[in-house]
Parts: sequence; C-alpha cells; structure tokens
Amino acid sequence: MASSREKMVYVSTAEERIIHWMLAGSCLFALITGLGLMFHSWEIIPTMLGGYYATKWMHIFSGVVFAISLVAASIIWWEHCKFVPDDLKWVSQAGGYLWEAHDLPPCGMYNAGQKLFFWCVFAFGIIVVLSGIVMFNPLPFNVTLARWAYMLHVMGVLVIASFFVIHLYLGTVGNPGTVQIMFHGWATREYCEFHKGKWLADRESKGDASE
Repeated sequence: MASSREKMVYVSTAEERIIHWMLAGSCLFALITGLGLMFHSWEIIPTMLGGYYATKWMHIFSGVVFAISLVAASIIWWEHCKFVPDDLKWVSQAGGYLWEAHDLPPCGMYNAGQKLFFWCVFAFGIIVVLSGIVMFNPLPFNVTLARWAYMLHVMGVLVIASFFVIHLYLGTVGNPGTVQIMFHGWATREYCEFHKGKWLADRESKGDASE
C-alpha cells in the first residue's frame, strides 16, 4: 500500500466523496425521471421504472436527496469556493482550456471554473428545490406563483444540466487524474502542483500534506 501511495497527496476525504456522489447521483436520477414525466417521447423511462406513478415518487425522493446533499455540500465547500482576486486572472485566460495561457495564478483547492460551477449548482439548485415544493402541491399557492414554479423548475434544470455536462467532461477526459480523486481521494503530487498549487503550498507550510 505504501508503494502505491508514493508521491501521492490525499485530496478528498471519504465524507466529501460521499456527498459529491450523492449530489451528482440524485441530480442525474432526478433529471432522467423528470424527462420521463415531462415528455411522452421519453415514456420508456417510466415504463422501465414501473409506471408514471412510481416514477413520480422516485423523482420526488431523488429531489429530497438532492436537497439534503446540496445543504451538506454547501457546508463542506463554502469556504473553498469563495472567490479571490487571482480568480479574475484565471477567468480572463479561461484557465488555459480555450487557448494557450501563460502565468496562470496557482489555484487553491478549486479553480475559478470549479467555484463558478459550485455557485451555479447552489443558486439554481435552490430554485429547483423550492419550485419543486410548489409543484408537488400547487393548490395552496397563488396561480401565478404556481405557473412560475414550473417555468423556474425547467430553467434551473436546464442550467444545472448544461454545467453538469461540462463538469463531467473536465472531471474525466479534460483533466486526467481528476476522476480518481472522487473514487479514492488521492492525487499525484504533479497533479496537485499544477491544479492546486496554492492549496498544496499552504498545506505543506502547515505540515499537513499526506503522501
């Protein structure tokens, strides 16, 4: 085991990884069941899941898990996702993803793009959850509010789904070495120096780096 961890850094705890997978899994499942409920052309989804009634409650349950995971994720990553002045320089160079960039500032635990994704999921996740509550039982609410809930729910889902696709690509093919962190929590020192240079330096200065 020691040899397999040589020159590795422990980046993500088991708690963080569990919350991450709960948030991602519930979001994806809610999206799939929501498509089955919304579009007749996707009726294969409720058919596979036991019908529209069963799919509806699966959708609601996954929404509850998403809401709980969103609160937990916010508690865990809130401090790490606060923007700092260096983030503006990172954004101005698109993090080097769209064109060759020079002198990118070292990032903390997360770069500006990851922070933006977090705040997007946080803000639109709240919209999706609150609008979903209204949609679950619209009768006590004003008609106009109920109608807006449906539109806001769809808008929030579209925004989160769009960012989700980008996040999935950058967390796998776009940045080799990232997805492994979400499975076992470890990353190579080379990866951390490139993607989390400031975080690694701060951690080592405190004598907390694990290898």
